[in-house]
Amino acid sequence: MSNYTEEKGIVIVGGGICGLATALALHKKGIESVVLEKAETIRAAGSAIGIFTNGWYALDQLGLANQLRQKAIPLKG
Repeated sequence: MSNYTEEKGIVIVGGGICGLATALALHKKGIESVVLEKAETIRAAGSAIGIFTNGWYALDQLGLANQLRQKAIPLKG
């Protein structure tokens, strides 16, 4: 049995959109975190993502909204 332990302040489980956004937000505040992801490689999956107004506010705070707006296709109802 090993006596090895590793201490981490914040562990984020899942490297999807929310996990990575959380890690980025913490990093911008100077808070170290580690992201755990079960997939061994990065993969593109899915065909669309819908972002509501509050999501755009969060992306603005992370400094990502302007780049994403250039690629976004607004849906009109």
